Amino acid sequence: MERVLGVETEYGLSARSARGRLSAPEAAELLFRPLVAEHRAANAFLANGGRLYLDVGAHPEYATPECRTVRQLLVAERAGDELVAQLAADASALAAAAGQEVRNRLFKNNVDSFGNSYGCHENYLVEREQDLYVLVDLLTPFLVTRQVLCGSGRYRRGEFTISQRADPLHDQLSAQTTRSRPLVNTRDEPLADPARFRRLHVLAGDSNLCEPSAWLKVGTTVAVLDALSGGSGVDRLGRLRLADPAAALREVARAPSAVLELADGRRRSALELQREFLDIAGECAEPDLAGLWTAVLDALTAGEPERVADVVEWVAKRRLLQEFQDRHRLAADDPRLAQLDLAFHELGGVFGALEAEGLVRRLTTPAEVRSALTEPPADTRAAARAAFVAAARRGGHSYSVDWQTCTIHDSDGSADRTISLPDPLVARVPELDELLEQLAANAG
Repeated sequence: MERVLGVETEYGLSARSARGRLSAPEAAELLFRPLVAEHRAANAFLANGGRLYLDVGAHPEYATPECRTVRQLLVAERAGDELVAQLAADASALAAAAGQEVRNRLFKNNVDSFGNSYGCHENYLVEREQDLYVLVDLLTPFLVTRQVLCGSGRYRRGEFTISQRADPLHDQLSAQTTRSRPLVNTRDEPLADPARFRRLHVLAGDSNLCEPSAWLKVGTTVAVLDALSGGSGVDRLGRLRLADPAAALREVARAPSAVLELADGRRRSALELQREFLDIAGECAEPDLAGLWTAVLDALTAGEPERVADVVEWVAKRRLLQEFQDRHRLAADDPRLAQLDLAFHELGGVFGALEAEGLVRRLTTPAEVRSALTEPPADTRAAARAAFVAAARRGGHSYSVDWQTCTIHDSDGSADRTISLPDPLVARVPELDELLEQLAANAG
């Protein structure tokens, strides 16, 4: 089926002034001052169709616009990183103008030093006719073992795990997102026509700075969904159910080659299971992605992860930590390793230096990311929403907007006009085009 894709990223935030470290609410309030000054709210849809807002726990969060392709999504997510980094720079400049020196640090990771977890939520448009419980049951072995391709790695108290999200996740399906976190959230909020669509809301993945890892994360998932949608993979995936998915998730995080028990008593390694998924869904993936999927599995199976250190984030991080530990002759639990682990995820920090030196591969171009800072994907609902926001702001109108509706408010509220955008695959809506023409005429 035709899909739209999206990613929501919650960022870690730390701020320090001359009087010391700011509390989380203080840091968040300072960070969002530029957004509030421009949009009169700490929650805004932007010119590129994405949404920037302050989430629970004082976390800055950016939701990409709706994208039709994984390539579009990679560009939109990279643009989100740059938008959030620019927000931090603008906030520091505002604070300086008011006589307060504040240094903001933003981290694209999933766990803080206290063990609190925050997410990277993937969104995939699926058909309403697909039973969510059956779909997630079939997807679970894939999501559990997918971390070998795209985990971002975590170093804590002398132990390295390949995923940051593995330990906080407990259930296959749940409505919870902050306590008993699941692999997939059950909240039925399609943000589209509920008779036609469902939104598969995946909580299982790490946030990625490494673009090939992000490509593997989302691209392989789309391929598996396409295989299921076409019916070709249902029977084979049904034979790969795990005996204990939560336990398997943590086993794989600690050993990518871990041997897992299946529901029928057979035993297969995580890498063998991923090879099965590649065999099932590889034809649904674009050739370059299938080639990268194969190359990563070949390197890990051969016990030579260094061969893919430029495309797999956890491998790149582990190599960096090991080299640092060896160079400085550090004990395994030396706190400087934990500091480097955190610095790896800072926007504009260690990972950026590795990418600039060519030690990790970049897939997007600076030019297309610059465009995505202000331009939405032209072939999804994001284009219609962005056009409305631009016209309303240009004319100085009071307006409100969410994923599915755009509303112009009259000054006394008596003649509000709301346009519905029920289909995320549709970029032009006649009623909205008519409203935009009226706004342009009034402005003239």
